[in-house]
Amino acid sequence: MNLPPVENEWMLTLRGFNDTAAAYSEDTTLVQQFEARVAEQPLAPAVYGKDTVYSYGELNRAANRLAHILRSSGAGSGAIVALMLERSFDMLVGVFGVLKAGAAYLPLDEQSPPVRLERMLADSSPGWIITEGIHSRPPILPATTEWVPLDSLTDLDLPETNLPDGPQPGDLAYVIYTSGSTGDPKGVLMEHGALVNRIEWMQTQFPITSKDILFQKTVYTFDVSVWELVWWATTGAAVCLLPPRKENDPRVFVRLIEKTGVSVVHFVPSVLRLFLEYIGSGFALERLRSLRYVFCSGEALTAPLARQFYDTFPAEYGVKLINLYGPTEAAIDVTYHVCERNSLEQQIPIGRPIDNIRLYVLRDDLSLASIGEIGQLYISGTGLARGYLNQPQLTQEKFVPNPYEPGQRMYRTGDLAAWNLEGEVLYAGREDDQIKLRGLRIELGEVEGALLRSVHVKAAVAGVRTGDAGEQFLTAFVIAAANAEPLPDKEKLKIMRAELALYLPAYAIPTDFIWIDDIPLKPNGKADRSLLLALHGRKAARI
Repeated sequence: MNLPPVENEWMLTLRGFNDTAAAYSEDTTLVQQFEARVAEQPLAPAVYGKDTVYSYGELNRAANRLAHILRSSGAGSGAIVALMLERSFDMLVGVFGVLKAGAAYLPLDEQSPPVRLERMLADSSPGWIITEGIHSRPPILPATTEWVPLDSLTDLDLPETNLPDGPQPGDLAYVIYTSGSTGDPKGVLMEHGALVNRIEWMQTQFPITSKDILFQKTVYTFDVSVWELVWWATTGAAVCLLPPRKENDPRVFVRLIEKTGVSVVHFVPSVLRLFLEYIGSGFALERLRSLRYVFCSGEALTAPLARQFYDTFPAEYGVKLINLYGPTEAAIDVTYHVCERNSLEQQIPIGRPIDNIRLYVLRDDLSLASIGEIGQLYISGTGLARGYLNQPQLTQEKFVPNPYEPGQRMYRTGDLAAWNLEGEVLYAGREDDQIKLRGLRIELGEVEGALLRSVHVKAAVAGVRTGDAGEQFLTAFVIAAANAEPLPDKEKLKIMRAELALYLPAYAIPTDFIWIDDIPLKPNGKADRSLLLALHGRKAARI
């Protein structure tokens, strides 16, 4: 491939920014690392559940029982095992049991719209699905999928020993579905080797020990959950499980942090804002003395929010705020920036690349953008996913040959970015119609497609409206269908939300609906979302 000439000085600078080569355990997996910790400290606390503390040995034995029954029924390398479990000790048994069997776990949320679940199950064709209860087989399961209710294993005489032949670094570890612009979710295939590199980088950069407790509070269908699920288990630390459906409740956060001594926690910035507001005035901060690391990702972390964080936590508390960035297609996170108390810029960078990851900010012709120049962000290195399940064409479109590293691939993120002089990356938005809201990836085209299924809608545009306090609302701009049954707006909105729930997960259903007469267009013929928000952003109807 012939590339435009690049000044040697800039190439040398870029190589310096991307000088991330580091040794990691290329020949092992997180399963082996976990089993090594079990051998060292079988009685040490591993999981703080609702009313029970489970040891490393107890988790290992329960996961081994599941792994043996999966292996005996044919699960192994390349197999996909679906999980439909709420956050609990059983969820961890499911994750580790599947990984120990050598298969890949596919997390599913039973509260997802049935149509969406059916699409994911049809696309992935999992050989097994693991649930908690034994009351009845979930009706949504394909006939070819074997149902494994964990409760049914209790009375079986199953081995509790480690399997002698666990997963290999090149095996699949998990499949996580993300929103697709066509309306169909797409399954990202991640291998063990990429995950080991990501977790070992985190341990090197932000070391934890057996004295630490991580907070597992991210819904397991999103990739941020992965490091919450496994990092602690490779280091001898422990994990505290947030009760299901309490992901936005700072009262519960505080209670569990204080009760168990949580030291490591992740927040989407919008939830961090809720947390800081809750503890901001008249709060006994000593209750949170155990906190050491607070990680943020999923949305832009703003400088005012970072300043609010450090205003809340005085220097003597020693807690660090770290900004992370990464798409599902690249092993959770690929950049990091430690927010220093006395140097909070107007725009907080998404940071510099982690170990064995290289970043490229490129123009449309794939030439290197200069420092400060906005281009599209590409990712190369150890963390890349294998691709998308059953979508070779999309995989080829998104995972392209890297012209600067012959024989290597790079992932085209669709994010706009620029390098700064310090070798860190600044986020500059999206080039397409994909957004992240409260840390969840949403394709606006998927939302619009669902809106257009309603008999009450002639045309629709989805966008994000920002409130006076900086909060964000997914907003639908709707032109009403002329031939629809005339109904009061409030009743019409209830009907539309019920219709949307058939096709979209709850987080992708607009909270605001704005009725409009026409949709302004850009010169390229696309809907002008910015103008719609400017013209109508304060006229939202909400139920």
